[in-house]
Amino acid sequence: MAKKKRPKEHIIADLSVNHVEKYVFLCGYSVERVEYDYGFDLIIFTYGVNSEIENGQIYLQLKARDSLRTLADQETIAFTIARADLELWLFEPMPCILIVYDAQLDIAY
Repeated sequence: MAKKKRPKEHIIADLSVNHVEKYVFLCGYSVERVEYDYGFDLIIFTYGVNSEIENGQIYLQLKARDSLRTLADQETIAFTIARADLELWLFEPMPCILIVYDAQLDIAY
């Protein structure tokens, strides 16, 4: 009987979360992972100069790939997103940031 395997996509997704969380922590902010993802993966909570929590949050959606496809200019990332996701992000009153993670290069855009 074959054992269950952990898909490479899950590993890459975890690496993207880890990559982004590090930068959030370096800014002195905190981050919460969204357990049931319906359009957002992480929520950032920010703090002012006196380390007091600020109102509002920043929502992050992460898309992780083993490698990214770029356009002819070699600077523009080509990436498909669902219309429903785009509408969710555009109508959200708080900031929403789409982060695309390249696992091979360990870089997020």
